[in-house]
Amino acid sequence: MNGLKENAPFLVLCLLSINNISFKGYNDFFKDYIDLKNTFSVKGIFVWMIIFFHYELYYKRKKRFLYEQILDAVDQKVVTIFFFYSGYGIYESIKKKGNKYCKTLLKKSLIIFIKSELIILIFLLRIFIYQKDITFKKFILTIIFKSSIGNSNWYAFAIILFYIYAFLAFGFIKNKKYNFIGIIIITILCAFHAYFSYYYYYYYRMYSADNTLTFILGFLYSVIRIYTDKFIMKYDFVYFGIFGVFSFIYYYFYINKGVNILLHNCMNGTFSLIVILITMKIRFDNDFLRFLNIHSYSIYFLQRVVLRTFYEEKYLIKYENIRIMIQFVLIIFIATIFDYSTSFIDKYFKRVDHRLEVKENIELVEEPKNNNKKK
Repeated sequence: MNGLKENAPFLVLCLLSINNISFKGYNDFFKDYIDLKNTFSVKGIFVWMIIFFHYELYYKRKKRFLYEQILDAVDQKVVTIFFFYSGYGIYESIKKKGNKYCKTLLKKSLIIFIKSELIILIFLLRIFIYQKDITFKKFILTIIFKSSIGNSNWYAFAIILFYIYAFLAFGFIKNKKYNFIGIIIITILCAFHAYFSYYYYYYYRMYSADNTLTFILGFLYSVIRIYTDKFIMKYDFVYFGIFGVFSFIYYYFYINKGVNILLHNCMNGTFSLIVILITMKIRFDNDFLRFLNIHSYSIYFLQRVVLRTFYEEKYLIKYENIRIMIQFVLIIFIATIFDYSTSFIDKYFKRVDHRLEVKENIELVEEPKNNNKKK
């Protein structure tokens, strides 16, 4: 009973995650396993795992709970799948909408930048309340994402740069048949990003750098999916054979990774493909997970405000299970409030997009008229 009690919060969230779960039978698969609406719940699972992972970083114990051992094995890969889905989603949108979609990537980068700066102000407020010392240099370095005052700046910096890389790679390609050039360009840009982050930008050494390949893998999977689906989604023995091979490859990378950046990237990429294979047979589909995914960005960045505060007030709540669940609820509550409070930023950029779209349509209508007048 002790083990059950100690791992109760983790088990409760596992039960919430498998609510409305469905499976495919013999030689049957979910054909839409990677469609946008079906990835929300999968990402929702990793959102709450991220919270538990960071909680475990603050409360290291000699006696390891089951969920801590699981999270230690998963480690930084709790964020890996977000990079994969991001890369896949971006290229799917580029294939459908062309280089016009690339303009929205710059807008998304700017929105993330603005919200990240607002989050930095929240962390700064917490520092002032607790009367902690912070140098002006540290503050400036945090604003430009070269350091941190508790927030996970590396993730914001990586996402902003990856969006910009995608714009640079595809933004000037007007004919879709030349998209392969864009994939080559973004691969080169991301390879340089990984090298630069690992060797020259110490703060992002094993965070941003080791997820670069996974982002590119999302693009490549979008290209080859039509072929892989035909091959894998035919017979169960093929599916389980490939699943076994990827599991072995992952285990090999996991035990040999050390600090090798290439092996870290290969390990994270393999982990993402294993998750993709799982979703071909199992579907997670419930409102709780979708809700977590909707607020995933704010949850990820604001969680440390709550976790750090409770850690410093160690005697505020003595009981482990109560403490972790209160923190979990508080993190989600604060993230939701933040999203609603900053929704005006998204609305503003949507209005700007709408005005530009109307202006372009007017110009397209007036251009033939002007040509007729000249004739």
